Amino acid sequence: MRGRAPTIVCLLLLELPLVLLLGTGSVIAPPPIAMRTQGHALDQSGSPLPAGTPIRTFVDGVNYTTGRFPRDSMAVQNGIGSFAILTVGNSKTPANASDTPSVQEGANLGDLVVYAAGDFTSATGVFQESFVWSPGNVTIQDLHLGAASSTPEPVKIAGIVTLPAQGGNQYAFVCNPTGSPVSLADYYLERDAPGSYHGGSLSLTGVAASISSVRVNLSSPSWLTPTGDALKLVYRNPKGGAASAGGQDIVVDRVEFNATRNGTLSWEPGNTILGDASAPGPGQILQRDGSCTDTNDPRDFSLAMEPGTSANGRPTVAITVPSPGQQMPAGTTVTFTWTMSDDVFLNVYLHVWANVTIGNGTIPLVVDQTGVTSVTWTTRDIVATDLVFRVDVQDPFGAHTTASTTFSLTRQSPIALIAAILIAVVLIVFVLFGYRRARKHDQASKSPPPAKPPAAPAAPLPIAPPIGAVLAGGDKKVCPRCHTAVKVEDVTCFFCGYKFTEENAPPP
Repeated sequence: MRGRAPTIVCLLLLELPLVLLLGTGSVIAPPPIAMRTQGHALDQSGSPLPAGTPIRTFVDGVNYTTGRFPRDSMAVQNGIGSFAILTVGNSKTPANASDTPSVQEGANLGDLVVYAAGDFTSATGVFQESFVWSPGNVTIQDLHLGAASSTPEPVKIAGIVTLPAQGGNQYAFVCNPTGSPVSLADYYLERDAPGSYHGGSLSLTGVAASISSVRVNLSSPSWLTPTGDALKLVYRNPKGGAASAGGQDIVVDRVEFNATRNGTLSWEPGNTILGDASAPGPGQILQRDGSCTDTNDPRDFSLAMEPGTSANGRPTVAITVPSPGQQMPAGTTVTFTWTMSDDVFLNVYLHVWANVTIGNGTIPLVVDQTGVTSVTWTTRDIVATDLVFRVDVQDPFGAHTTASTTFSLTRQSPIALIAAILIAVVLIVFVLFGYRRARKHDQASKSPPPAKPPAAPAAPLPIAPPIGAVLAGGDKKVCPRCHTAVKVEDVTCFFCGYKFTEENAPPP
């Protein structure tokens, strides 16, 4: 034992860094323990459902049911309606963050679980009972089918158009595969949002006749994300006595679609274990078959031409710059432009390639971009002729067209350069001359004004004649009271009535 002690100590010392390294690493939580539900599956009257009746659990329209052992049918086991099923949960870290944020793998803590006697691919009864999901929880409870008045019909999402060829609002189709009319007022369309089961909804109206489909306007060109989204058809539960799912609304159909390139459905709870169908492109519809078949598989859907869109001709394209044979300066940035159109698709849906060919070399300028009608290019600093500018345009259905034109690259001659310099110098001199002239004018206007000459002396005031005196000329005299000039012979002032006989008396 003594001889082994140093060896044990060495091993412990060697393992210590490994323990510390593992201890400081991130901890990934194990998958949550599934919630177990068991009891008896009964109809509304209390009679057991037939053996083999499937029992499924749903959250937001996704079946998260699994069996207790491999190849478990997850169904009624015997004549008394016994069943036992598991509902898996969404894997979370110890901090309650999803281990797989790009896909939801099960129910989250607190989600209400809907119990159904089927998978909603056809007419499916829904049980009255609904329980909150909790990891490892064991619920022993008999299940009872809900009233027929609160049981949804097996209507389906039949098709989705997210990019109409001629633009405008997105739209979808809802089908009724049953032999009886269905009121669509009992249903609405809903989408998820990151972190939420409720990202917006649209109520339906009208009636879907038997074995028919109804077009639904989605009210916006962008209600769904064309590169990836999830759309649900939800039954508006009328509640009441013996209501299915405890009276909560029931998702009866769900479609997840994602683009094969640059898809955007990579978030919870939109992307789930259900699987993704292909996202429809411009002028396409993602649709079920004519019978509205549903197997809860993305392969139930296929891409087809948008309804009302016929096979089209080739698009058109015309180059506007450069014009044929145009000379363009070498070593500068130029802009090439063109126009294009299509008899079916908007220009924004047209795919474009553009390039310049110099001798045996081709320079790509635009590579499979949509809707572009111009591109800038820094020309080579060379003198060259017979360069070719080419534009290729293709619509989403593959119809293709091409346009090309020739041009040349030239350098500016020395004479032209000298002339340009001289013109610039003359302009600068002219500006400086004008500036100096304006400054002189401003300085002259700021000098003080010349002094004014002295004013001439004021004339002396005239001397008034004495009161009562006879004025020059001998025919006028002045009234001593009001100083009015009157005739000499007047004995009374015509203005104030003064009597000149009273001259010796003081005026009143």
